[in-house]
Parts: sequence; C-alpha cells; structure tokens
Amino acid sequence: MHFLRKTAIASLCLLCLIAVELPAEEVEQFKLFGLNVEGNDRTDTGLIVATSGLVVGESLTGEMIQNAIRQLWQLNLFSDVKIVAEKQEGEGVFLLVRVVEYPRLESIDIGGGRKIGKDALEEAVDLNRGQVVKPSDPIRLKRKIRQLCKDKGYLLADIIVEIRDGSQAGLASLYIRVSEGRKVRIQKITFNGNEAFSDKKLRKQMKNTHAKSLFRSGKFHREKFEQDLEDLIAFYREHGYKDARVVSDTIWYSDNKKRMFLDITLEEGPRLYFGKIDFSGSDLFSEDELRSRLLFKPGEVYNQKKYDITVRDRLGSLFYDRGYIYAQVQPTLTPAGGDTLDVHFHLETGNRFSVRKIHITGNTKTHEKVIRREFVIKPGYTFDVSKLRRSVREVAILNYFADIQPDLEDVSDDEVDLWVKVEEKATDQANVSAGYSERDGLIGALGFSAPNLFGTGQMLSCDWNFGKQYGAFSISYTEPWFLDTETLVGGSFYNVKRRWTEGFTEKLIGGSVRLGRRFDWPDDYFRGDWIYRVERSRNVDIDAAMKSQVDSTARVSSSLTQIISRDSRDFAEFPTRGSVVSLTTELAGGLLTGDDRYHKHTFSVEWYTPLLPRLVLYNHFLYGFLAALSGDQHDIPHLEYFYMGGGGISLGTSLRGYEERSVGPPSTSSASAAGGKSQLKTSLELRVQMVDNPTIYGLAFAEAGNTWLNFDRTDPFDLRRSVGLGIRLYMPMIGLIGLDYGYGFDPDVSGGKPGWIPHFQFGRTF
Repeated sequence: MHFLRKTAIASLCLLCLIAVELPAEEVEQFKLFGLNVEGNDRTDTGLIVATSGLVVGESLTGEMIQNAIRQLWQLNLFSDVKIVAEKQEGEGVFLLVRVVEYPRLESIDIGGGRKIGKDALEEAVDLNRGQVVKPSDPIRLKRKIRQLCKDKGYLLADIIVEIRDGSQAGLASLYIRVSEGRKVRIQKITFNGNEAFSDKKLRKQMKNTHAKSLFRSGKFHREKFEQDLEDLIAFYREHGYKDARVVSDTIWYSDNKKRMFLDITLEEGPRLYFGKIDFSGSDLFSEDELRSRLLFKPGEVYNQKKYDITVRDRLGSLFYDRGYIYAQVQPTLTPAGGDTLDVHFHLETGNRFSVRKIHITGNTKTHEKVIRREFVIKPGYTFDVSKLRRSVREVAILNYFADIQPDLEDVSDDEVDLWVKVEEKATDQANVSAGYSERDGLIGALGFSAPNLFGTGQMLSCDWNFGKQYGAFSISYTEPWFLDTETLVGGSFYNVKRRWTEGFTEKLIGGSVRLGRRFDWPDDYFRGDWIYRVERSRNVDIDAAMKSQVDSTARVSSSLTQIISRDSRDFAEFPTRGSVVSLTTELAGGLLTGDDRYHKHTFSVEWYTPLLPRLVLYNHFLYGFLAALSGDQHDIPHLEYFYMGGGGISLGTSLRGYEERSVGPPSTSSASAAGGKSQLKTSLELRVQMVDNPTIYGLAFAEAGNTWLNFDRTDPFDLRRSVGLGIRLYMPMIGLIGLDYGYGFDPDVSGGKPGWIPHFQFGRTF
C-alpha cells in the first residue's frame, strides 16, 4: 500500500505537467480532499484559496492546477508559486499551495536631486509604504527618474535605485540616490549631405531644438528632437524633395560632459516637379471644376503640403458638400522620366446622403426650437459638410453653450441622422462696472441681463449707471425670432441725468422700439436693424453764468437709426477668426419732427486673425461723424456729441491710458474735453487664450484716437496714443471681468501726460 500511495502521488505530479497537452477526456481525475496554504505571512489565506479557483470536494485535473498557479501569479504578490500534493487517499488528494511573498515596502530613502527638486523626485517615485515591491520596480523607477532629469537638461545624471533589506524579514527599503551632474546644453547642430539648403536654413526649421545662445536655452528633449526631424523632412518635401530622409542622427559630448553636439546626416534625393494631371472615375464635376480646386499646376515644384491639402480638403470637400460623405479621392504619383511626377486622381463618389432627422441632446434649459431655428442644414436637405459647420457656428455664436458636438449616424444606404450634443452654460449676467475719475469721483454701473430668458432665446436687460455727475437707468426687451421668423422686435425705456461741467444738469426720459431682419444678400452674415426713439429732455440747475447760453425749455427728440451689420465671428467669447462690420446712421428731426435736428453716422470694423493656436490678432477701426440739419448747433443735444477717454463707463468711447472724457478739444467752460462732431479710433490687440472654460485670455494692446470739433478739423495724424496690458476672465452671472493698465503717451485735455492708468470693469468689454 505504501508503494501504491507513492506511485499515485508521483502520477498526480506527472499529470500536472502534461495535462495542458492532453484532451480533457484522456486526463485522469482526482477528487480534492483538502487544500492548505504555506508561506503567506501578509497575504490573506482566504484570498489565495479564492483566487486559485480550487474547491475542496470537487474533481481535480492537471489543467485546473495550472490555471490556479497562473491566477495566483497574476496577483503580483509572490515571487514563487507552487502547488504540491501532500498525500493521497484512494481517489482523492490533499494539496499544498506554497508561496514566496514579495517584500513589502517599509521605507523610502531619497537622497540628492537638489537641482531637479525633491517634490519632483517624490512624485516620480510612485510607490507607497506597505506596497509590494517587485524586482522590476528599480528598473522602472530608474527609467522614470532619468527621463525627469533629461527634461530638466541633465542628460548624464548618475542614478542609483536599489531594493534593500528592511528591519525584519518580509520588509524592504527603497534606496534612491540622484546626482544630476552638470546641465548639458546643445553647443552645435551640424548637417551632413545637404546641398540644396544651408545649415543655417535647416536650423531654422527646427523649432524646438537649438544651440545655446543669448536667447536660447540649448536644452535637448528627445521627443521634441524627433518632431523637429519630421518637420525638417516636411520642409524638404514642400520644396520638391519628395524622397528626402534622415539617414542618421548622432549625439556626442565634450570632454567635460557639459556640451552636446548633434550631427544630422541627410539624403536629399532629386528635386521633383509636377507633370501631367488627369482624372478618372466620377463625372459629377467637370474637369475644369476639378482643376480649379488644385493648389498646384503642371511644371511647378513638387510640394507635399499642397498635394495633401488638395487631396484631403480641396477635392474631397467638393463631394462631401454634395452629400457624398463616403466619397474617396485616390491619388497616384507616377514617374514620367527625369524629374517629373504625373498625378492621376481616381474619384469614387459612393452613395449620396440626405439628412433624415436632427436629434438634439443636452439642452437642459434652452428650448429645442431655439437651437433648431439656427441650423442652416435641415431634415430632407442633402447632407453638406459646409452647411453643418455653418450651423454649428450659428449655434455657437448664441453663446448659450459651453460645447457643441455634432455627429452622424447612418440609418440607410442614402440617409443619415444628425446628432447634436450641447452643453449648457450659465448665460444670465449681473453686470458690475466700477471706476474712479478726478472729475466724477466714483463711477460705475449695476445691472442684470438675461440673453436667454427662460430658455426661449429672448433677451431682457436692466442697467443702472451712476456717478457723482452722471446717472442713468434703462430696461430693454428683445424677441429675436418674432412669430418664429427671422424678424427681431424689441423695445426699451431709459431715464438719464447728467451734470455737465459747463454748469448745468441735463435730464432726459425716453424709449425706443426696434425692428431687425437677417439678410441673404450680399451674403447671409448680413442683417439690418431699425430703431425709432423718442425722448424728452430738459436742462435744469443752470449756473448763473450759463443762463444766457443754455436753454431751460423742455425739448422733444424724435429719431430713426438704421444699423447695417455683418458678423462672421466663429465664437462669441474668444473669436479666433472672422469680422464684425457695422454702419450706423441716425436721423433726428426733419420729417420725424421734434426739436432736435441732426444726422449722425458711425462706421466700425473689427477683424480677428489667427496667428497660432490660442494666439489671435484683433484689429478695430472706428469713425464717427455728426452734424446739425439746419446748421444751428443748438439742434444737437449734448449727449449726442462724441466723447473719448478711459474705459467709456459713464459716457463716450473708451481710450485706455487716459481719464474719462479727457481726450478731445478743450472746453471753454470746464476742465474736461468738449464733445466733438468727429471721432476716430484704431486699436490693435494681441490676445492669447490661457483657459477654455471658463474663458480666460491675456492681451497686449496699442490704440490711438481723438475727437474734433467738426469734420474740417479732423486729422488722422493727430491722435492720442497708448499701450498696455490686460486680462479677461469670463465668469457665469458676471460676464467678462477686465483689468487693463494703459499708458498714455500724449497730453490730455489738461495738457499733462497721464502715464499709467488702471481700468477695471465687470460685465463689459472695451
């Protein structure tokens, strides 16, 4: 019996070794009578038994034992796992799971690394006390620390990472020592094999890798260097060298290990030219239409960038805009002898798709029809990528949503559903503006605006402007889609009180009604607005010296204003491209009757030019002209004159770097500038976006402007100039918070130079 038992146990061990290679029906089975665990000082026995999958009382095969060992290894807690048979009784067996545990981390000892910083080192070491330490951890951590040193410019750092014995069995200490050595800088970049371009020209193409100089750090980053090499080859291929490649790049160091030298060997290949260009496949477009989309012509130097854009965007968009969303443009370049490449485009249109339905999700506040009515593409229309982009732009310019994500879903061989997911953002704003001037003291504004009232797209605003010499209250309401048509209607009421430095107070009360309409011509970015305004004004608290010059009789003004504008901006808060052009013409008196008789014209143009991602150049030009219908200057109320200076909080046009109303012709009866009948201002801003949501961007500005007594005295070379820096932060319920510091170069109305002046505002833009 003793011999038979030993033989059975030996057979079981052999079974474990060969079970994975034998069919299940050929494997001898045993019953598991018992399962013990040995060697687990810190790992729970129940965890080991449960992970093994072995169950006492059930049948047992060699394959099951192999799976148990594999699953225990996957815990990453043990350096060795064995399952052995302790004894066998009849057709059953008792097994022993014998494990050797990895040590647990008792302490972390980090030394050195002062130059890269202790915090950075500790962050790179992603192990915590009590955690299992594996033999692979030192290699992995050493690699991370070395990369950290490289990023800081220490390419030759000496790094030691070791696992050492802890205070008792089963514990380990992590020992790390870092000696950065000297920071290595690039001393020189040399090119070999380049004949078409000089070393200097090629170095300019490497945007991230430069030799150390007065304005260059000379740091070396492997990933950025690899990207620079790709950009280098792209430069070659844009200048005809299609087959250019980097043969090798070598890095070597100076004897003192402080300087790095880069040697780049190139193979330029021949300079190639475009040859014959032809098309095959679809006849949807004529050959002339297709050729008009090409960015290159036969005989031109080969340009990979123009070639790729032509294939991807220029030709492809022709089909996509006609609803052929799976159209393919398959180009082929064929050597035509010498240095010429013939180009053949094979065009496959596929099926034409139309829009079946448009699904809108994510609009928790805004009514669905408010979004749908802005869409240029509609159900039943042929799918058009350009119309989809325009639709997204129209929704984005509403400024109701933080994000808009369109997507397509195929529903048949010729139909797609359009899914538009929007993310609502807070649109209601509490407008607060504050400032201080020597003349008016504390000035500012309080108000509330709801651009998307109750999610209907209607607009309601209420504002109160205040100051020692100025106060105004206004309320307005606008329905942009009256009766679900592209017709805007609105109305407003206002009450203004202004103490003029000339020695009298002007009070006026009035209201207006507004009608607007979108145009399809000259293009569908245009719109027109007409505003009829009627108000009653009266001068009170007239100083004795001014009673002969200022009329105290109440006056009624009746005016009609026309605004023709075009707005093609891509976004509302931080536009990156497009423009806003407007021409405003106001007529008071004449056929409209009333005591005030004048005409006023203002032309404004803003345009946005993207320079780099998140970097935008903003330009603004403004000109205004005002004249009386009868030639009598008393026919023009004081508030209609042009005033300039400051942030434009209380009255007039802003000009940063100067106090409120301090720019323009001097007044004969006060220390502030008199109102002008002509004004001109130009601004230039470089804007850089720092955060997307909420929108935060910084800016540097330069602007100049002035006002004149009349058109004849207008001099575009007589402008008050300023420069400065600012920051903008868009906050829900507040709007755009702005802080600018402007420096005025030229004398203001008092004759002195204003210097640096802060301009701080809430809820308004300059």
